[in-house]
Amino acid sequence: MSAHFGRVLVIGGGAMGTGIAARLSAAGIETVVLVRRPEAAATTRDEISRRVEHLVELDAASPESVRAATVLVGEAPGPFALAVESIAEDMPAKRLALALAESLVSDDGIVATNTSSLRLADLAEGLTRPELFAGWHWFNPAELVPLVEVTGGPRTAPETLERLAALSRAVGKEPITLRRDHAGFVANRLQYALLREAYALVEEGVCGVADVDRAVVAGLGARWAAIGPFASMDAAGLDVHEAVAAQLFPQLSRSTEVPALLREARRSGATGMKGGRGLLGDYPPGAAREIATRRDTVLALLAEDRREAEQ
Repeated sequence: MSAHFGRVLVIGGGAMGTGIAARLSAAGIETVVLVRRPEAAATTRDEISRRVEHLVELDAASPESVRAATVLVGEAPGPFALAVESIAEDMPAKRLALALAESLVSDDGIVATNTSSLRLADLAEGLTRPELFAGWHWFNPAELVPLVEVTGGPRTAPETLERLAALSRAVGKEPITLRRDHAGFVANRLQYALLREAYALVEEGVCGVADVDRAVVAGLGARWAAIGPFASMDAAGLDVHEAVAAQLFPQLSRSTEVPALLREARRSGATGMKGGRGLLGDYPPGAAREIATRRDTVLALLAEDRREAEQ
């Protein structure tokens, strides 16, 4: 299906837009990326090529299937079978991008948003064909993380969600279709629930920041990557799960504030790996690339394991 889906437009050449474009083009889909500034075109083109090459190096894509993406500035000739906006989480800007997307798709073309936090009902305001509008939420690095969340707004047609889910599977992604629009969808809500407790443990002096990361990477992450949290509880026994839940749930953090540790880090000017300093301390030059390489290798191995298990 992927090679015959039709042309796809990606609006935005940032980290997520280039990752989405890389995954689509690696699957043989004719992909056009639209950027605003001429100086961004070459950078976007190079980044997409780098990501596609990385997919091939990791055996996550076949060189024969790759169809190079096109990067355009300001305008893109339609029609497209699908247009997905992947710009900053700014409601007015996203509405403008979605209106542009709708003007460039075919009569039955899908308009999608890669938002991770904004309500689809609000984003759909002003669209003339809301039944063809949906959320298509990818995760960074978009070309490697298997999961995508497919979400409908109040007027999205079920067929629109089915088409997006089918395309997701065709390009090697693993979609989940939400039963209703929900702030943060599924994965981000799970992630931030864990992060809230992680900050609480550190701020209460139970452990250090690095200890939390080790507990997830060597414990929860490794186990959940194989069978997931609910399957893990089934494996442990629901009688045990119920007893532990009765003990721990009342003691878990219920804070609704941004954690003090995060506030303090931001006040000190820390921005994470991109700025050389984050919650775990300083990152020397080259550290971010080394960490990303390790992450990408693990993601590729997990994806290969899933493919083999499905055969």
